Amino acid sequence: MKRLLLITVAIVLSPHLAHAQEITASPICFNLVNEAPYKVYGDLSTPYYTNDEGDKRRNVSTFRLEAAGTRHPTEDYLQDRAEFCARGPFYPGRQLEITLRALFPIFNCKTSIEFGDVIIKGTLNEDGTSKTWVECL
Repeated sequence: MKRLLLITVAIVLSPHLAHAQEITASPICFNLVNEAPYKVYGDLSTPYYTNDEGDKRRNVSTFRLEAAGTRHPTEDYLQDRAEFCARGPFYPGRQLEITLRALFPIFNCKTSIEFGDVIIKGTLNEDGTSKTWVECL
């Protein structure tokens, strides 16, 4: 009985042990779109996982997106968006973590990548300050 109680407590207190992290057979692709009137920087990351050698790892992709509507000067494509594809592991609900950065993190959330574009929003105030966020689902 004590063993059963200890195992139950360990599972409840260790959520990463309670469910397997999903890896999809095919990548799930989505667009990251900057609708802010200024350049944004950040990264997308998966939850930590343990590789075959027993090391704790996570996948991280960094991005830099130009201000909304910015086009490449010679090749005429939009530079305010980028396509990303992921196979996992995912947070529950096929979510990835997105972090927006300046010199330090300014916004962080988990968002599902299955419902279309991931949108970055922002406002630039008259005093030069800004507010930047992601529409997280």
